[in-house]
Amino acid sequence: MKRILTTIALAATISFTTMAQVNLNDKEYLHPREDGKIELLFGPDFYSCESHNDTTMVAQLYREWGEYTRQHPTDGIGWRNYSGVLQTYWMKRGWGEESQKARINYAQRLRESIPDTYTYYYMMIHYSSVEDPDDNGEKWALAKYKYACKAMDVLPDDVTNYDMNELISIMMDNRDTLRTNKLLFELYDRRLISPNVLQYHFNELQGMPDSALYLGNGHGDIIPKLIIQNVMGLHRDKVFYNQGICFNKDYNAQSFKSLGVPELDFDKWLRIHGTWSNEDWDRQFDWNKEVVQHLCNHSPRPVYFSANGLSSDWLTDSLRARLYNEGLTLRYSATPYDNFAVKRRNIDQRYLLEYLLYEFQKPKNEWHRGWRWGDSENDYAENYIKLFKDQLPWYKKNDREGYLRLGRLFFRIMVGPWITTFRQMADTGEGELAEGKTMQDLEKALKELEDIEKNRIEEFLKDIEDTEKKAKEADKNAETPTKQEKK
Repeated sequence: MKRILTTIALAATISFTTMAQVNLNDKEYLHPREDGKIELLFGPDFYSCESHNDTTMVAQLYREWGEYTRQHPTDGIGWRNYSGVLQTYWMKRGWGEESQKARINYAQRLRESIPDTYTYYYMMIHYSSVEDPDDNGEKWALAKYKYACKAMDVLPDDVTNYDMNELISIMMDNRDTLRTNKLLFELYDRRLISPNVLQYHFNELQGMPDSALYLGNGHGDIIPKLIIQNVMGLHRDKVFYNQGICFNKDYNAQSFKSLGVPELDFDKWLRIHGTWSNEDWDRQFDWNKEVVQHLCNHSPRPVYFSANGLSSDWLTDSLRARLYNEGLTLRYSATPYDNFAVKRRNIDQRYLLEYLLYEFQKPKNEWHRGWRWGDSENDYAENYIKLFKDQLPWYKKNDREGYLRLGRLFFRIMVGPWITTFRQMADTGEGELAEGKTMQDLEKALKELEDIEKNRIEEFLKDIEDTEKKAKEADKNAETPTKQEKK
């Protein structure tokens, strides 16, 4: 176990340079690539930067990127980066009349510089409000949809997976099934979604009974499942409800009707409970909770959530108490049942788990500096850890072969990302080793991890059991009062 801990400790000391240090004097903040082009650093509504909490640096970046777009007016990436800094700059200073003027100026200059391009249409999705600042939001939503449709018609070859997921989300929100499906095929055919992410969502669906209703926390929970259904043609009996757009009256009316659930009148609920401001999150969560509870009470289909759903602010305590973990999903049930048996059934018969033994594949053209749609392939894999750890004692006692299989999967999830990282660094030389470490240290650690994986699964499992046993004894001793404390 010491070798394992030593190896993982070495891994933890390795740091990667995900972004060069911002230095406005030599323009390193532009991050030029080998082909001379700048790198996409910032999202349309935010930016991710080592200095993003430095107000002075944000103001300086705001001026610098504004100047860059004046010097390079046709550089689409420059306009995207400028937008991210612009939005962050005014978010820190406070929204108001001055910020609205800045946004209007950005949109006008963008239209003059690169009209009828993908970048123009995509960025105007985020500036639709400048066309009618006094509108209550309905016209903004229509303008946003209009620009998304135009952007979709001129998709570039190097479109990022972030952009594609955002366009799909807009089509979903507007119930445009035709364009949603077209983009789902594009996302899949262009390999802009990780096969490991699809495998995880397949297993979520695989563990549910026929015709189940899945309540997703947002678009990121739904899009991979729609690909499995509409592109791959699997699990087409399942239906989904997106909690992230539960304020959309049309979406609720259509969803409830198709599900055979009684209508829930949002306006009536507001008359009883009162309205709220956009900043009043607690009040908004009250409506979320109302919708989720309503679906659980009235759905003729079995209702499921993501296994991450227990931490959701959209669940009441009474509903949370009626959720039963079946592995990767939670099932709502007013009647207790043996969910441990269902977990084992999913492990032995339903879930396809061998993909966890191999290195994960990232999607093509991935961009997620500070944001992404849904969890990453590694994040999803970690959700298996709780399931395996929960079931290992039963398998050890009742199924030796299953115990070793789960142990190997468990171990691979724990150290797999480090093996992948080490191998990439050894092959490419990219990344920075901690002080005093050499590439020979890295290669030695890589070989040690691979040897452990092949030969020491049982020892690894025993170490886990011993560690947990000692931790429980320590907790017990800490809770036992001493003679002096008793006095």
